[in-house]
Amino acid sequence: MRGHETGGTRTLALRLTAGPPRWRLQTRRLREAVRGDETGSALLVAVAAGALVSALAAALAATVMIEDAVEANHRRGVQALYAADGLLASVVADIAVEADWGAIEDGSVPGRFGVGPAAVTLPDGLVVDAEAEAAVLPRDGAGNSGLRWRLFAWGWLGDLIGAPDDGAPRFFLAAWVRAAPTGTDPGRPAEPPSPVPSDPGQDGVESQRPDGRLVVRSAAFGPFRVRREVEATVARESGAVRVVAWNVVR
Repeated sequence: MRGHETGGTRTLALRLTAGPPRWRLQTRRLREAVRGDETGSALLVAVAAGALVSALAAALAATVMIEDAVEANHRRGVQALYAADGLLASVVADIAVEADWGAIEDGSVPGRFGVGPAAVTLPDGLVVDAEAEAAVLPRDGAGNSGLRWRLFAWGWLGDLIGAPDDGAPRFFLAAWVRAAPTGTDPGRPAEPPSPVPSDPGQDGVESQRPDGRLVVRSAAFGPFRVRREVEATVARESGAVRVVAWNVVR
């Protein structure tokens, strides 16, 4: 009996020390493998989510930068348009007090606003030559090929408003004048042009100038190739000077 008990005890001890069954070991290893796969999948999901958030942040930053650039360019364009219109008003005031408009046309009477050289370099490196611009400005068709533009006023915006060192935007302004072709005022019938002696500088083309009418074009040049222009037709009738047409040049 004791031997049997002794044998049973030994058999039980051997079973206890033999460890868990083989199926338990396989189950444990399978669970560990599954846990490892879950950890790897979670890492991949975290990396993908981080990459997506980074891409969205980069796209948002790019959108904000583009919007800022568009807004800044629009702001410069509006400033340039007002600057050009300001010079136009100054030129019209000069023309109104001048008795001989023919002298304005032939260039013998310049405007009061002419500060510094007519060819300048803008802050972004663009060179603007106001004299050269006069030669490339459009004219009103072949029939008016003698109506040449002449530089009348030029200078920086700061000089025009009297605050060159007061943080004014760096816009260079220029204005040109020429004779108006006949029939530019819709409310006034066309008149026969009065001949003006030919100018040797007009390539032998005789100018045609209706009395009491001038066309003024004003332009503002700014950084990043910003350019805005306005044009007006000025008429003198019965001693009074008025603007009969005004438009933004596109």
